Amino acid sequence: MEKDAKTHALEEMQKLLKEEAEKRHKQIMRREVPEDRSLTNALMTLTRQELDDIRYNVGLSGTSNLNKSELVEKLVPSIVDFARSWFVSIVDEQYQALRHVSQMDGVSTEFRTDEVRLDYFQSLGILISGAYKNKPAWYMPTEILEEFRRLDSGSFTKAVGANTDVLRIASGILFYYGVLDYDQLFAKVKPFLEVDEDNFKFVDFMGVMLNGACWQHNVVTGEKLMHYYTVMAPEELYNSVKDTDLPYAKLSYTKVYDAGEENYIEATPAYKTLAQFFMNAYEMDVLRAANVVGEITIVFQNGGKMKDVLKYIDTLGTPKVSEEEHAIAPLLIAFHNSLRLWSLKGHTSEEIMSGKMDIPDDNVVSLDEHRRKKIGRNDPCPCGSGKKYKNCCLRKED
Repeated sequence: MEKDAKTHALEEMQKLLKEEAEKRHKQIMRREVPEDRSLTNALMTLTRQELDDIRYNVGLSGTSNLNKSELVEKLVPSIVDFARSWFVSIVDEQYQALRHVSQMDGVSTEFRTDEVRLDYFQSLGILISGAYKNKPAWYMPTEILEEFRRLDSGSFTKAVGANTDVLRIASGILFYYGVLDYDQLFAKVKPFLEVDEDNFKFVDFMGVMLNGACWQHNVVTGEKLMHYYTVMAPEELYNSVKDTDLPYAKLSYTKVYDAGEENYIEATPAYKTLAQFFMNAYEMDVLRAANVVGEITIVFQNGGKMKDVLKYIDTLGTPKVSEEEHAIAPLLIAFHNSLRLWSLKGHTSEEIMSGKMDIPDDNVVSLDEHRRKKIGRNDPCPCGSGKKYKNCCLRKED
């Protein structure tokens, strides 16, 4: 009996993941952890390309004519100096990983081999991978281990916590605003922090953000701008909103902090209604429905029109119940109008049209209500503007 396409696709994905895991395992195991784990010995196990990556990241120049041994000799003091300043910018997950290695006397075989973020540590010379007692391992070169242990204290842990809050709050702000320049973002982060302004300077903020963006994917750094990872054209978005008179939406600490979580979803009533529609009409599980609504969010946030969303929905196949396809338009309109849009500086279309900053839950129409009623051209628009559908959101869709 021939396997269906879904099963075949799943098997192919599992095969690819297995091959990638095996490749990763071989990559780590191709070199041994040296018995003497000095920084010099650790660097000598790396390829020239890996050394050049470290050289670039720690800001060492004028080494193009050096051989490997000469390059390593130049790199050692540069990496140690870099580590001293870099440690003060780390966030909690990084701290926990490094502290674990420190507690394991500098070498650990307990990390998962698919934890690719550890490669970031290696690109700085902070941790190096290799085979240790026939197991894939990560180790901290002796000089780096000494620096870390010298810093590790109660006050350092407190500073790490503050860094973690800075990154999370900045991520949450960008979730709602999309893109800001560094000065704007710094100014908007500060009011949410319980820090003495004299002890929290722009250079410290930039260190945390540049480091954090290399560690987690929520935020992306550019030359002058920082943006949320789902923004497709950050410079275009920034230029389109920077000179508008509309003020940025006022956000509460709770809203910003929650949105700073990686892969955050703002589960508004309109979001839940739309996700429920896909679960019912297309027989999707919760995760699949959430992914679909997430893709729709990205389209809307990046200036996509209703026709772009409907084109995407067409790729999902035919709804299990034919009449369900007639219910999707009003649900999409209600969802779009409830989104805090980047193009509106974090305001929703409902707020702009009504002049109100708060959105009452009863503005969101339930799935059952939409199923019972198809919207006519002369019916009131479901967005709550008070206009006829043909003179409001129908025109926007066209």
